[in-house]
This record gives sequence, structure tokens and C-alpha cells, in this order.
Amino acid sequence: MPYFIHIATVLCIYAILAQSLNVILGLGRALNLAHVASFALGAYSMALWASPTNSGIVIPMLISIGVCGTFSLILGWISLRLTSDYFAIGTLAFAALISALLINWRSFTNGVLGIPGIPRPTIFGYDTNNEVFFLILCAAVSLIIQILIWLVFRSGFARQLRAVGERPTSAAAMGIDRRAVLSAAFALSSCAAGIAGVLFAMLLSYIDPSSFMLAEMIVLFTMVVVGRPGSFWGCLGAVLVVVLIPEALRFLKVPYCLDPLPSCFEPIASSVLGQVRQLLNALMLFAVVWLGRRQLFPKERIC
Repeated sequence: MPYFIHIATVLCIYAILAQSLNVILGLGRALNLAHVASFALGAYSMALWASPTNSGIVIPMLISIGVCGTFSLILGWISLRLTSDYFAIGTLAFAALISALLINWRSFTNGVLGIPGIPRPTIFGYDTNNEVFFLILCAAVSLIIQILIWLVFRSGFARQLRAVGERPTSAAAMGIDRRAVLSAAFALSSCAAGIAGVLFAMLLSYIDPSSFMLAEMIVLFTMVVVGRPGSFWGCLGAVLVVVLIPEALRFLKVPYCLDPLPSCFEPIASSVLGQVRQLLNALMLFAVVWLGRRQLFPKERIC
């Protein structure tokens, strides 16, 4: 039972991460490779603020939103001057900068040793050290953010964002400010990722820079692409697929000797499981991109 509660909690956190990336990547067609940096800033905001005597959740979330919002404005002010592949490279540089700070600023982040002992809050008398109560907290926060993003998807702002992403010249002719629209989308996406980082830090009670590397960004990118960029419900379905299919490998038994006896079959070793998961995610991403390449990379029409 604790295993399934943990998986459900992870699903809630990744639903926030993937859906927030879907706003900027799916609607705005902007390949933001610094999304995982916002995730990291949210987690470290929680880790650095929280203490055994101060284990609330509202203030860390507000701090996370402030930090990630400021980061998104700086990122947007610089990166939105770039276009196409140069934009992706610019956001990747920001992600590398944040990663380098987390590793090397030892007096502040404790470097590669990470920050242990992150407490969980007590809300309305319920101690979220209880896994069921913590799952309820994550589900409630995730539901609120999903509703807000769903309202964004049905708003005029989403139509402006799609216009800027798909037909920037036409959008400019209609008076839509590309930088203002994308900056707002950046802020929304980054703040939601920061909230997911707060929940992630409380889930593990320990964070270090290895949880926020490029491999994590690839997992998020896979979720959005598998669910079809710009599709609200498709993104949520892809979170289930990308998280649950690799988890099924835990129950898969493989032979380690030539005899066809039940004793010759054992689960995949934990040291190999992570590598198999990365391979499976890569195969899913490749298959979806190859099969849906006409939708993901449509040919430009010459008017």
C-alpha cells in the first residue's frame, strides 16, 4: 500500500510539472529547456526556508512563486530576444547556470551533498508525515493548479499564445505583443513548476542537484510530446503512461541462467532499473516524434 500511495503522489507532482511545461511548449511553441531549473528553485526555496520549528507550506510556496517568477522574468527578458534553435540554446544555458550554482555554491546549497531533513507541514491539525495526508495535500494542490491551467487553455490568452507560437508574423500584424505574451506564459509556467518543487522537496525530505539535471528535463519533454503539445487532457494521460510503464519494470522478472526453472528468474536489479527506464523513455519519445512528425513539425505554407 505505501508503494501505491508514493506512486500516486509522484503522479500529482509530475502532472503539475508536465502541464505547466505544456503551457509554454504546447501553446507557445517555445522550447523552454530551463523548466527544470524552476523546479529546482522551488525545491531549494522549500529546503532553505523550512526548519523543524517552521514547517508551514504557505510561506515556502509564496517564496517559491516569488523566486521562480523573478527567474522567469530574467529568463524571458534575455531569451525572448532569440528565436528558433537559439532560444532553446539560451534557455539551456540558464538551466546549466542554475545547476552549476546548486553544485558549487556550497555555503548556501551544501553542494552535491544536498540538504537533508526537510520537514513536512501540519495543516489543520493533520500531520502530513502521514503518507495518506501528504497524498491528499499533493492531490489538492495539483487539482487547483490543473483547474487554473484548464481555464488558461480556454481563455483568450491561450489563443494569443497559440497565434504567437504558430503564426508570429500574423500575430504581430494583429497587434499581439510577442514578448509580453510569452513573458506571461513563462511566469505562469515557472511558478507552477516552483510549487511542484516545494512538494517534491517535502516528498523526499532531501534534495541534491542530481534530481534537477538535463535527464529530468527530457522526462518532462517526453510527457508533453507523448500527450501531444497543446493538448490539456493528452498531457495528463501521458503523465500516467510515462510514470507507470517504467514502474511496471519493477515487477518484471528476467532469467539470469539457462535453466527454465522459476528459481532462475529474478526482478531487474535496481542498479540497472534506472538505465532501462531512460532507454524506455527515449524509445517512447522517438516513436511518438517519428509517428507524429507531420503534426509536430508541419511544413510551412507559402502564401
